[in-house]
Amino acid sequence: MFRKISLAVMVLTIFCFSSFAKKTNQYKFMIDLVNVSDDKVKIELLVPKIKQATITYHIPKIVPGTYSEDDYGRYIEQFQAFDKKGNALTVVKIDVNSWSIADADKLYRLSYLVNDSYDDSTTKQVIFEPAGSNIQKDTNYVINNHCFLGYFDDMKNVTYEINIKHPSNIYGSTALTDLDNSDTNDRFTTESYNRIVDNPFMYDAPDTTIIKIGATDVLISVYSPTKQITSKFLAKKLDTLLQAQGKYLGGKLPVDKYAFLVYFNDKPGYSDGEGALEHSYCSMYYYPERSAEEMSVEFTDHAAHEFFHIITPLTIHSEEIQFFDFNSPRMSQHLWLYEGSTEYHANMVQEKYGLITPEDLLKRLGGKITNSRTRYNDTVPFTVMSSRTLGTYKNQFGNVYQKGALINMCLDIKLLQLSNGKYGIMNLIHDLSNKYGKQKGFKDDELFGEIEKFTYPEIKQFLDTYVAGNQPLPLEDVFRIVGVNFQKEVETKDSMFSMGKVGIGFNPATGRLIINDVTSMNELGRQMGYQKNDEIIAVNGEEITGANANKFFTDFGKTSNPGDDFIVKVMRKDASGNEAQVELKGKMTKYPIKKYNTLTFDKNADQQQRLLRDQWLKPQS
Repeated sequence: MFRKISLAVMVLTIFCFSSFAKKTNQYKFMIDLVNVSDDKVKIELLVPKIKQATITYHIPKIVPGTYSEDDYGRYIEQFQAFDKKGNALTVVKIDVNSWSIADADKLYRLSYLVNDSYDDSTTKQVIFEPAGSNIQKDTNYVINNHCFLGYFDDMKNVTYEINIKHPSNIYGSTALTDLDNSDTNDRFTTESYNRIVDNPFMYDAPDTTIIKIGATDVLISVYSPTKQITSKFLAKKLDTLLQAQGKYLGGKLPVDKYAFLVYFNDKPGYSDGEGALEHSYCSMYYYPERSAEEMSVEFTDHAAHEFFHIITPLTIHSEEIQFFDFNSPRMSQHLWLYEGSTEYHANMVQEKYGLITPEDLLKRLGGKITNSRTRYNDTVPFTVMSSRTLGTYKNQFGNVYQKGALINMCLDIKLLQLSNGKYGIMNLIHDLSNKYGKQKGFKDDELFGEIEKFTYPEIKQFLDTYVAGNQPLPLEDVFRIVGVNFQKEVETKDSMFSMGKVGIGFNPATGRLIINDVTSMNELGRQMGYQKNDEIIAVNGEEITGANANKFFTDFGKTSNPGDDFIVKVMRKDASGNEAQVELKGKMTKYPIKKYNTLTFDKNADQQQRLLRDQWLKPQS
């Protein structure tokens, strides 16, 4: 895989690159998708004007929206710098993401190879695929530009021109406009590094559909190796959703063009994750291949969430995001706004416009309460968690989709209560958008005061107490405002078969499900004798893999009776690290189902509660 590219190919690539390029005061990149070897792509850069004697070229450590330090520079190889005559300049790699170049005032051209992250099985520092890169020669290229392109010190706000050389049978999907009419070369320009990083590409045999939402063109581009899912299928799902989102946002989408880039993998990914990464005018998705029916609801939920990022943080954001530092980032305090409000809106739009029922919404909110209070530390102030999400509170980040959404629900309902139903969270979002917008960031420490100016002193007090403070959200009081009953625990008459109440994850290195938590095992789990790090091979004779796990858990016990044999084959390592297959035996056992954090509409709600409930749940003209 790490075989060096031949000299003949290198010379040909340089000749083709230099033949079209003239030195100007801009970055001028060539990405070569034709002469690909060992899953590596050649990058050539004609550099902008440089006056200093030494300069550093950077590939990002982190990019907006990921909230993890991924060190994309570790995929760069054979980094070289040349003057105009082709003489090599001295290059010193100063850290994993940075290269110092001597005699920089003579620098003319950079050259390097980029390896892809999708095939990286050798590192524990796995990159979430929607933020990574894929290089499959003549088949598929996922080009997140932060994986391929860099910047010089203090030179991010310079024009970027990107030329992508590609075979004629593959097409590049992006939200940017191709300025070249050639069938084998695409040319794109942006005004800055931030903007090019904000616009990924996906190249493959085209499967694209364009839908019209008002005045906005929406591109759906799909790569599906088994062809189970098509862009036409996803477009049908998106059309209904986006029409609703347009109405939810006031009748007009805030972008003229948007792209959904969707990659399906026919084998498990190394991150054991799936989902998407948002951008201003597009979103990049990654999923294991599955049937269209299985994909439908999940994709709709993810798409609803990612699309709303055009508002937060892409329109409303702090200075930390406005002037994002890709290699020494300073994180904002307001993930409750960036991710939390987005997750809240993604659910509310579906309820308001009939994609889910009001009861479905309550069930989702109840699930978020349970997840927030059982999986995360509810006493950590959300602003503190946000600002330290790369360090101390890295494991608490997932709460932005749980408690973060609940914070915004509380704000919405309290705003409606204080304004007698005339002003809710979307009114606040509208006011903040008008005050700030894409080109202006707010100061982190001043946001709560700015929100108070648009709303009420009680709202700032709420933010200070429950977002900047460590108090649990006053959910019972908030739900009472809109006539919703909140029960923390409910006994039911139902029961279901149990696996033993163990925590189950996925090991991408082996492709097996893995027992990652045995602390809460029930009697059956103890009888079976599960051990942490057991890897599941088969259950009752059925082989279990990452690909069929969802279906297995959905169907578990459907053809069984209590008392039937329950046999789980696992791979287990001994103290010396030697693996052996172990058969665990028990009996199929049902356990009573308890429901936690159950929400129901109060049939005896008074007139004021019903009025505010309607203002909360129904579309407003």
